[in-house]
Amino acid sequence: MEKGQIRKLNKELSQELLDAQEYFIYEAENHTDFYLQNYIESPSSYRGHYICADLFKEMFQKYTESIDTRKKYAEVVHNSAAVLSNEMFHQIAKKDEIKKCLFLSGVPGAGKSFFIQSLILSQALEEDIMVYEGDISSPSVLEKMQVAKENNLDMYIIIVNPTIELAQQNAIARHYEIGRGASCETMARIMSRIPGALENIHKLFPEIELGIYNKTTNYAIDYLTGFENMNLLNHGDYEEILKKLYYYREKILLEINQDLKKKSEGLENSEVDRCEKR
Repeated sequence: MEKGQIRKLNKELSQELLDAQEYFIYEAENHTDFYLQNYIESPSSYRGHYICADLFKEMFQKYTESIDTRKKYAEVVHNSAAVLSNEMFHQIAKKDEIKKCLFLSGVPGAGKSFFIQSLILSQALEEDIMVYEGDISSPSVLEKMQVAKENNLDMYIIIVNPTIELAQQNAIARHYEIGRGASCETMARIMSRIPGALENIHKLFPEIELGIYNKTTNYAIDYLTGFENMNLLNHGDYEEILKKLYYYREKILLEINQDLKKKSEGLENSEVDRCEKR
């Protein structure tokens, strides 16, 4: 990997986070092959054919030490993981056995990673396919689509499309369970840009096929195909989506706190009962 390729965050950081950012950049730039090989050997990566920056974060032990380190270093490790995933994409796209490229996208909390891991575990992914998971509105996706086209790969897009409330529920649950959450601002930005990004992609790469997984719950899913169904992805503009995300965030966190309070009161009552029986 070319030195200086990984961008540093353009924001004020504590010394601890500055040091961590330097560490992740140094590791990715100076031990690129080590991290790529570890990624290929990870059961979750489907021999490196499933490419995702979030999964590349898992290759850094400093990041995965605990839920606290995941929360603390998520932002400063991201650019290093993203550049490594870009390196992996270019390597896999050139393999002779790869004939298809699936671009998987959706708002954080959509369930994209769960969707792919379920396909891997059930052995439903074909041997000749590679999967790239990322923000479909990112300019880097267009570059990757051009690479796929130059390598004569059949291209597909799948958008996992949850309701705003479900996306927020999943994002909050993931934050508590593994320490990897997403801000309302990030979620609103990605969700609001998907329809416009797909319109642009359809103009530039008309040969690409589109599939949409609509989700009202994590188990109630409808699958539709074709760019004529893009209207289903329009949840409003950035401000509209952001307002709804904040509303559901407050509602969900209130419910969580109420549940925790009930559990705490239940434990206290059971302790009193035991003491009285003694």
